[in-house]
Amino acid sequence: MGVMPVQYLVYVVAVIFGGWLTLLPPSQVFATHENDHRFVVEGHITDSNGNGIPNVKVFVRAEVLEAAVTAFSDPSGFYSALLHLHDADAGMQVTVTALGETESITADFDPEDKTTPRRGTVNMIYTIPEQENVTTGSDSDAYLTWAIVALGAGVSFGVLARRWSRRRRTQSR
Repeated sequence: MGVMPVQYLVYVVAVIFGGWLTLLPPSQVFATHENDHRFVVEGHITDSNGNGIPNVKVFVRAEVLEAAVTAFSDPSGFYSALLHLHDADAGMQVTVTALGETESITADFDPEDKTTPRRGTVNMIYTIPEQENVTTGSDSDAYLTWAIVALGAGVSFGVLARRWSRRRRTQSR
């Protein structure tokens, strides 16, 4: 029996390695923080009718952190932000800011409990400010206005082009 060529050996190793990665479950290596260092702030951003507001930029900041964590609300208005807080940070103030509104909660968790997820909920209701009775034109009014302007410009260009063409013909005779 002969020795297997190198390209076939590489192929066999790649198939075995790919199968191993596919069939074995992933380990917890990809976790962002250990459970005792995580504090998740989550909630919903809704309007005064209870409808979720999507794509809202939410800033979540704890007193001990130098920078805020940014999250965005999903189509239902739900957001979730992961903060890195230690056991000594229990009781710290956490502020959530979205759409110019700010809410605060206390990072309330038991430093001795290393298994229960540490989380806080901040739901925010955004009240749309009422506008004064300002009458504005509708979109169809704007389209009509621009259509008239375009028509006037087109007619003016046509008239000028025709005059210029006639002038060139009379000069060339």
